Amino acid sequence: MTIGGTTIVTPTDNPCQFDPDWRGSVAMALFRNPNEPVYPEYQKYKFDPFIRRQISYLRSQNSPRLNKDQLACRLASLWAGGASVSDVRFRLDPLLLTPVSYEVIALDIMGDEADPFVIETYEKLYFNIRNNEGKLSKSCQLKQYFAMPGGEIDQDTPPEALWKMIAALMGYDTLMGVWLWKDAHGLKETSQEYVLDEMWRVAQSRLFMSMFANRVGHESMAKLLASISAQQKMLHEEKNSGDTGTELVRTLLEVLCKTNPVLINSTAKEVDLQQRVLQSVNARLEAEHAVEEYDLGDKGKLPEIEDTESDFEEQNTEENTGV
Repeated sequence: MTIGGTTIVTPTDNPCQFDPDWRGSVAMALFRNPNEPVYPEYQKYKFDPFIRRQISYLRSQNSPRLNKDQLACRLASLWAGGASVSDVRFRLDPLLLTPVSYEVIALDIMGDEADPFVIETYEKLYFNIRNNEGKLSKSCQLKQYFAMPGGEIDQDTPPEALWKMIAALMGYDTLMGVWLWKDAHGLKETSQEYVLDEMWRVAQSRLFMSMFANRVGHESMAKLLASISAQQKMLHEEKNSGDTGTELVRTLLEVLCKTNPVLINSTAKEVDLQQRVLQSVNARLEAEHAVEEYDLGDKGKLPEIEDTESDFEEQNTEENTGV
């Protein structure tokens, strides 16, 4: 949609990736260009109640007396203009990406002055991720785009962007855990272990992505397998000891179990085999290099080259036969 030279991506243009503030932008464009014709497919936006209220506010914003709708638009516009991470919109946008209601968000943001209509007005004008009933969009694409419009996160991603990502992918309770907010109004009466569960889920997801992209080398995989082996040993000893163990040990075992990806046993054998082959080849190369540099005039004889390949074959034979 283009009005007065301003291009705005609305749900009509792209229902899967529209501008979060498309209503606010349309209202501003119509306010500045009241006589410009609007194409038929966009005529419905001229009758949208939140766009009409915003245009009414823009026309009367300098008036000393504003009605309730105009006051809600004024407060929403004030929040949308925030630039510091301490400003309202940097808390409000992540909350709108969680499934809690406008009423809960109003209590979290406004406290005793809670007004759900102001929260709804802001959402409709500047961060429209919900349907007309106030329910969070079920589109994975929309939530991902609103949370991370630039794509993947990295170590340079600012905290406010991480908050939106956590809200969209993990929900309200986890976001409150990140904010260390125990008095949030929408928390469920459940155990605090949900934060740990989400952390382990993210850790596993990142690990699997690295494995699938071949970013985990043999050495890192060997270390991972060694850690898993140590975990299994701890579990075995804990089970056979007949003692429940200390709280710290039990917690550690739970953490290890949750973060342990399921890897087939053959992977460990393959890594070990590759390591032994590599050691054998390196030993052979070092011996041959020593022969090339050996001074026959000074030493009088060649050094003996150990038959590392034979040793390696004998070692494999013993392991396979169980001797």
